[in-house]
Amino acid sequence: MSTIAAQAVQMQAASFSQQVGVAVARQQIDAQKAVAEMVAAAASAPPPAGQGRLIDLKV
Repeated sequence: MSTIAAQAVQMQAASFSQQVGVAVARQQIDAQKAVAEMVAAAASAPPPAGQGRLIDLKV
């Protein structure tokens, strides 16, 4: 393989590797956003009946 062809292949491999890295990073960011949205939604919802902050001491 000639030097120019070897350099071209090396550049293509580096470009592909960078594209994969960017895709993985975007996927991870999207997953983190989804989890943050679920946590925010759960935190803002009122507690179900019988699961509030007050403790019923009657037996």
